[in-house]
Amino acid sequence: MVDWSTLECELIVQDYMSMYEHEMRGEGYSKTEHRRHLQVRLGNRSEGAIEFKHQNISAVLIESGFPYIRGYKPARNYQSLLKDVVRSYLSENLQDVVAQSDTLIELPVVEPPTVDWRTILTKAPDRLPQQAENHVREYIPRKYNYSERETRNRQLGMLGEKFVLNYERSRLGYLGRDDLAKEVEWTSQEKGDGTGYDIRSFDGEKDEELFIEVKTTNSGKYQPFFVSDNEVDFSEAYSAQYALYRVFQFRKVPGLFTMLGDLRDNVNLQPKTYKASF
Repeated sequence: MVDWSTLECELIVQDYMSMYEHEMRGEGYSKTEHRRHLQVRLGNRSEGAIEFKHQNISAVLIESGFPYIRGYKPARNYQSLLKDVVRSYLSENLQDVVAQSDTLIELPVVEPPTVDWRTILTKAPDRLPQQAENHVREYIPRKYNYSERETRNRQLGMLGEKFVLNYERSRLGYLGRDDLAKEVEWTSQEKGDGTGYDIRSFDGEKDEELFIEVKTTNSGKYQPFFVSDNEVDFSEAYSAQYALYRVFQFRKVPGLFTMLGDLRDNVNLQPKTYKASF
């Protein structure tokens, strides 16, 4: 298949970003209608090719510090021209895109309605191979970081922890362990931050403690998240009893996946800052 031209890349980026604005505001729109209208403008590009290009745009947005459209799973093996077009769009429309992205963070967060806890769990994303550093590294000014800004939404974090707390109590109840369900502790609320985890639960079979760190996002399943050195170190020290619970799409239709054991074995960790001393 012939690579996409500059005009084609510009058309699909503009189409993606028009859907992006609706997505960030929680407004309804039709991906199918957008794809059909776009297909006419792109001539002979197939629906599958358009869908994959949308996934490529999701990957570039995440790498650039932004959230992405749910349903367009990030695909990072993208055309370099597309990356240039996306970043050009972000540069030219930065204030608008930042305002739209912040909306996903700032809209009032409410507890989800009745949840069937037995069907809420989904498979964690596979960890992809770490991308090799370029010999000539790109130094791109960091103008926005959705994941970092979302961590400051304390209400979202608290409600996400409460969501997992209820999940754990229900999970243990379904296992016939109401005795353990009563002992589940919301550690971050009862003892404060800094313990390396948010909730102390139990595995339900061996009666062993399970230490849970909760990370919550209004974005999708593949949105990156931040962890502290303390959290990473705790996950290593207590790897046999540790789990990270990722709550995603919280404001829309919450989903949940879990990762057991040392965080280093489950995700690619990228250091962001260093302590410099004399």
